[in-house]
Amino acid sequence: MKIIRARLKAFQGGKISEFISVKSRIKALIDKNVGENFDFVIDIKGRKSIKQFGPDNIDSELVGKELPIIDNTDLVLFKDDGTLTIINKENEGISPFYEGLPRQSSVDQLKRVRKLTKSVTIDDRVPKLKGSNLKHERNYIDSGIESYEDFERKNKSFVPNRNLKHLKSPFK
Repeated sequence: MKIIRARLKAFQGGKISEFISVKSRIKALIDKNVGENFDFVIDIKGRKSIKQFGPDNIDSELVGKELPIIDNTDLVLFKDDGTLTIINKENEGISPFYEGLPRQSSVDQLKRVRKLTKSVTIDDRVPKLKGSNLKHERNYIDSGIESYEDFERKNKSFVPNRNLKHLKSPFK
């Protein structure tokens, strides 16, 4: 059993929306519409059927099951109160990683690759355009990428609460 399409269940007299068949959009639909009723197209060994699930329509066949969305990386847990939870099997136990600086070894590796491909890449072969907005056009590896180690080195001289001490400049 797996979920291959989903949509919000139409309200009485409301407009029926189309089924969504893209995994990321199905996940977003479930995440953004907590407590709503859904229609799912479920594939059971090649046979497709439409199942309804939500707080107003709890299907006892689906309660407690974890069904994959299109492939087996993301699962939808059907709870007995009519709510849905998305479980990501790839990132179980891993905290979400939103931003981060690369390590110095990664920056050095990028610089070595750039040095080897200096005149071979399309960026170097295409003549630079002229114009007022294009004067800052550059290769970011050549202009420098800040690594985590650079950030830590620069952060050692940071004075917290400098403005609370009513200082006019960071220099003594």
